[in-house]
Amino acid sequence: MDDMLRALSRPAVFRAPGALLYAGNCADLLVASEAGKVVLNAWTRCGYPGLDLDDALPQVCSVGGWDATLAQDWGLKEHCNEGVKIAYVARGNLALTLDGQRHELSQGQVFVLRPWQLHAYGDPHVGPSQIIWVLFDMGTRRPHEKWHWPSWLAWPERDEKRLTELLSKNERTHYQASRALAQDFEAIVPIIANNEIDRDEVRLRLTISTMLMHLVQQIETHKPDLDQTLTRSRRTVRIFLDRLWHALDEDWTLQNMAAECKLSRTRFAHHCLALTNTTPARYLHNLRLAKAHLLLTENPDLSVTAVAYDCGFSSSQYFATSFKRRYGVSPKERRSQARTAAV
Repeated sequence: MDDMLRALSRPAVFRAPGALLYAGNCADLLVASEAGKVVLNAWTRCGYPGLDLDDALPQVCSVGGWDATLAQDWGLKEHCNEGVKIAYVARGNLALTLDGQRHELSQGQVFVLRPWQLHAYGDPHVGPSQIIWVLFDMGTRRPHEKWHWPSWLAWPERDEKRLTELLSKNERTHYQASRALAQDFEAIVPIIANNEIDRDEVRLRLTISTMLMHLVQQIETHKPDLDQTLTRSRRTVRIFLDRLWHALDEDWTLQNMAAECKLSRTRFAHHCLALTNTTPARYLHNLRLAKAHLLLTENPDLSVTAVAYDCGFSSSQYFATSFKRRYGVSPKERRSQARTAAV
């Protein structure tokens, strides 16, 4: 249970649930729905709340929406999705925090979330709003991985490639939906509400395919500049290193850090050196010492052993030796200094 709580308190890197990736985080929405505070209608798989899709709509994790007619007392905490989410604000407003940046979305806007993007809904609570979405599992969790659209879209390869480029090499958060795009999203609601997956799957496939076609047209009107660096493996490593601070208690090695980024050890080490001017092992060691120093300073009641463990040191003696070499004082002395300063 303690491991799960730690996983839920830190930003995602890239793994499956139970490790560093805590996808979905829809518990608050589900509880609010069960309490009658919000209407939730969705067809889902992969543990998302809603009617089980079973074999229908392969690669769709969730399609549907919520309808909150009153201000809510819940919001969705910072999390990542297990796929690419394309959503539409049909009514009201929505506060969206994306990778630390706040966006105030209003009625008629469509927004896109990629699997590696940390986001939260609410400020901190959700206001009266109706949100409609489709969440695709593209078989990717990292910026440099290849996207795979569902075969049932039946799009020509060139059109799938263009759609992928517009969403992966252009990370603009939201757009004002065209009338046609808005109508596509609105059409999803009554289909889902019927709760007749076997009967309505074909209708929903066509609606989703048309929605994506109109999304491409809408994005193209903005003549986006595609950024090739957004899909390079170096960016994957950058995201991993930025979030490593929150997962220092993991037993990291060069092998599993590289595997986390789906890169060879040589390639991962090359990117790490270019980004940090140090080796992965040294970067990790420095990060652990920096966090230990912060914990001892801000939480002087913590035991030195607990700090060493939380920061990933397997030996408290090695931790103490390394800490003193870096900061000139032992961990106990740093803790004592912090206690004195707090009086």
